[in-house]
Amino acid sequence: MKTIRTLGRILAPASLILLVACQAVPGNKTASQEPAAVITAKPETTLEAQRQGAPVAVFLADITLQSGWTPVNLQTGTLYVNPQPVITRADLSGIQAGANKQGEGLLALELNEAGKKKVADITTRNPNKRLALVVGRTMMAAPGYTAPVTTGHLVFAVGTEENATAAARAIAGASDAAAPASGATAQ
Repeated sequence: MKTIRTLGRILAPASLILLVACQAVPGNKTASQEPAAVITAKPETTLEAQRQGAPVAVFLADITLQSGWTPVNLQTGTLYVNPQPVITRADLSGIQAGANKQGEGLLALELNEAGKKKVADITTRNPNKRLALVVGRTMMAAPGYTAPVTTGHLVFAVGTEENATAAARAIAGASDAAAPASGATAQ
């Protein structure tokens, strides 16, 4: 037991020194002293990113090859996605998670006026395509439409209510205070 305690007293400080040495950036001292302001700014940026939540975007998509669109392999085939988003976080005024009567999870994006106009324009100019919802780096859904979408909401079936709630919380940000409304049931 004494040997372990002695080794612990020697190895713990030595490992801390090695850890610090591994993180030190080689170079001249003037350059290493300059980025102090950058280091202090990074936590604010990270905190702001956490408050903002996961990136969210809606893209125009189709199951037929489109020039300049990115192919995405799915279990059911290939979906071609326009790399330019139709909707981003700036176009949202809210988000809701819930389920329909069959228990399928639904995620509703509430659009502001600019977002509503963008969706109406793009779905009018591009009939019979799909709107692909991407949260973070995950494509959640890509439902098709046959008529222009002119409502102030985009509702996506995302599997389970738990999926809908998790996606809504990720979009809203990590804090419970910013958690979206959930438990709503669609008709």
